[in-house]
Amino acid sequence: MITFINLPPFAQSILGLYAVILFLMSTAIIVYSIMHKQWKGIVGAAPICAFLYLIVQIIFDSISGTYVAGDFRDVEKAFEEIPFIYLLLVLLVITIAELSMALYNSSWVSKNITADSIKEAVDNLPIGICCYESNGQIVLKNHQVEKICREYTGEALLNASSFLYKITAGSRQIEKGNIIKLENGEVYTFHDRALREKDSNLRMLSIVDITEQYQSTKLLEEKQRTVAKLNEELTLYGKQIVESIAAKEILEAKVKIHDELGANLLASKRYILSGGSEEERATIETVLRNNLQYLKQETVNTVTDEFAVIMDTAQKLDIKTNIIGRMTESEPQRHIIVTGIHECLTNTIRHAHGDELTIRIEETETEILAEYTNNGKAPKKEINERGGLVLLRSLAEKNGGSMTIESVPRFVLTLYLKK
Repeated sequence: MITFINLPPFAQSILGLYAVILFLMSTAIIVYSIMHKQWKGIVGAAPICAFLYLIVQIIFDSISGTYVAGDFRDVEKAFEEIPFIYLLLVLLVITIAELSMALYNSSWVSKNITADSIKEAVDNLPIGICCYESNGQIVLKNHQVEKICREYTGEALLNASSFLYKITAGSRQIEKGNIIKLENGEVYTFHDRALREKDSNLRMLSIVDITEQYQSTKLLEEKQRTVAKLNEELTLYGKQIVESIAAKEILEAKVKIHDELGANLLASKRYILSGGSEEERATIETVLRNNLQYLKQETVNTVTDEFAVIMDTAQKLDIKTNIIGRMTESEPQRHIIVTGIHECLTNTIRHAHGDELTIRIEETETEILAEYTNNGKAPKKEINERGGLVLLRSLAEKNGGSMTIESVPRFVLTLYLKK
C-alpha cells in the first residue's frame, strides 16, 4: 500500500493543507464554545485540536525535510510509513466529528440563553438602553442608543456620563419628564436610574421614542385652543342674545303696562262719571299705583352680569325665582344655565301662565346638574323643541353635556353639564 512518504509532493501538500483547515476548524469550535460557555464543545474539540497540530507539524516537517532530533523523529518516521488511505480515513473521521460538534454547538446556542442571546435581544429593543458604571464606563449598550447618540451629538457613544450630560443640558422639561428632539423631528424622553443589585454601582440610561405621542399632544393642544376660543365667542354671543332678549321683553312689558294704564284711566273716568263703590275705587287705585311705580323705575340697567340681568328681569316681570343650590362661577357652564333660566322664564310667562320658576342646581366632581320647574299649567302634549330650546340643547351638547325635557305630569327641563 502507498505510504505517506511515497506520495508525490503535490499530494502531500494537499493533505497538509486539509489538516491545517481541520486544525483551524477545531480552534474555531473551541473559541465559540468558550464565548458561549459551552463546556462540552471545549472538552470534545481540545484533544482533536492537539492531535491535528501534531499531524500538521509532522506533515510539514516531512515535506520540508527538516526533522526534529530525538524521540520525536521516531514518531515522524512511523507517521511516514502509515498507509495513505488510513491517514485519509482518520482525517475524514475528524471532519465528521468537527461538523457534528459545530452543529451541536449551534443547536445548543439556539435553545439556551447565552450572553450573545441577551445582547441580541437588547439590540432588537426599540428603546435605547445603556448600562454603565459611575465613572461613565459603558458595560452594555444597544444599537438604538448608539443611533440616538450619533444623531444628537455627531459622535459615537464612548462615555455614558458625558452623553447624559449633553442630553440633559439640551432637553426640555414637560409634565412627565425631560425630552430631546433630533434634527429629523424624532422626539425622545429619557430616564436615568441606579440598578437595584447588591454590591453594584451600575446605572441604566433608557431612552424612549415618543414622537407619535408628542405630535398627538401638540395637535390636541391646538384643538383645545381652538375650542376655547370658540367657547369664548359663543359665551359672548350668548350674553348678547340674553341682554337683547331681556331688553326686548322689558320693552314689551312696559308697552303692556302703558296699555293697561290707558285702560285703567278709562275705567277711572267711568267710575267718576257714573259713581261706584268703595271697593271698585280701591281696586283702581291699587292698579294705577303699581303701574306708576313700575314706569318710574330706572330705565338704564346697570347690571352687567347676565345672571343678575335675568334675575332682575324676572323681578320686574313679577316672576318669583327660587334658586336651590349654588350658582356656579365656571364658564361656559354658568352661561348655559343662565340661558336655560331665560328660556324657562319665557315659557313660564307665555305658555304655562305661571308666576314662579324654580331652578335646582347640584354639583359633583365631574358634572353640574340644573333642573327647571314652574308652577304653571302642565303642557297638553309632548313639547316640540324649537327656537330657544334648540339653542339651549346645542349649547349643552357642544360643551360635552346633554339636555332632557319631561312633559308629564309637569314640565321639567334638566341640563347635565360636564365640568
